[in-house]
Amino acid sequence: MKKTFRRMGSAWLVCGLVWLMAGCGTPAYVGTEIQYANPDWAPTYVPGVRYYYFPDIEAYYDLSDQEFVYLDNGQWLFSPQLPGLYAGFDLYSGFVVSLDWHVYQPWMHHQFYVSHYPRYYYRSYYPGQDYHNLRGFDENYRKPFYRGSQGLPGQNLPRGLPRNQPPAQHPVPQPSRYYGKPIGRPVRVTPQMRPPASSGQSGTGRQPRTAPKRNF
Repeated sequence: MKKTFRRMGSAWLVCGLVWLMAGCGTPAYVGTEIQYANPDWAPTYVPGVRYYYFPDIEAYYDLSDQEFVYLDNGQWLFSPQLPGLYAGFDLYSGFVVSLDWHVYQPWMHHQFYVSHYPRYYYRSYYPGQDYHNLRGFDENYRKPFYRGSQGLPGQNLPRGLPRNQPPAQHPVPQPSRYYGKPIGRPVRVTPQMRPPASSGQSGTGRQPRTAPKRNF
């Protein structure tokens, strides 16, 4: 009888360890282990990235839920398409920021992103560079990326541009400030900005929320 209880105890111990290592059945968000389907308009995918930010319209895209997140009358709304208000924004050529792997629901910390990446900041942030060649900025590798510089040859080139065009010279960023704060630098992801321990980075669980006030 004692041997039976010992075997059962050992079995439960092994199961408990396996359960903990598996993260209770929820995929753990560790670095680049989780990857998401990338829309056809998006830049070359950086493994692990879940969110894009569009500084020019102050909106986000969630790769996991495949929907845009944008402000409307002080509320964050979620939709598979951009609203008519942004009909003039070209997703295929618009400037996009690949956000930090570790951030969760970045729109709930919008004040950081709008101050680090104000509208059209890249036009003056990279002096001597035709900003039309810029495709975006990657927070994880802390560098901008350019049309045709990633993925297949010629990918993300401006329409009508020949594929054999020589690569553009990449200038050193020009330091700049927005409301007294430095711009163009990755947002530091604090523990409060990371996903809850029980959620991982899969699944949503999000609800429309009131946008936080900007503290400039």
